[in-house]
Amino acid sequence: MVTMTTTIRQERAAELLYQELSILIGAELDDPALELLEVTNVVVSRDLRVAKVYIHQDSDIQRSLVLARLKKAAPFLRRQLAQSVTFRAVPELLFYYDDTPDQAARVDALLQSIAEEREIRQQDEGSSDSPPSSLSSPDFSPVNAQKEDA
Repeated sequence: MVTMTTTIRQERAAELLYQELSILIGAELDDPALELLEVTNVVVSRDLRVAKVYIHQDSDIQRSLVLARLKKAAPFLRRQLAQSVTFRAVPELLFYYDDTPDQAARVDALLQSIAEEREIRQQDEGSSDSPPSSLSSPDFSPVNAQKEDA
């Protein structure tokens, strides 16, 4: 079994790249398809040569278009990173779409609908003043039940 442990060096590099790329993508790219783009995570390889950059965008622009434009902008981003970070070599940037926020929103919506259904069910049960039919039958009463036990 292969364990995927990260070193402190990888974590520091990933955090630095996350901060720098968040600023660069938000401020330096003039592409309208890349507006409102959010860097959600950066994972750096053990040898610091490759960085997987996970992005998310709330707009209706196709994911493939966003990823293609980021791939085209990668050399520019690497040049900008080379000026702002003190790495021996700036890692190759690979972009991936992160659908975790979409999945979290879907789960939240499902949980909300379940909570609303429970609330409606409790209101319906509370509004009926008559007891359930099995307890109101003449054959069952607490007095009769005690007599049968004796």
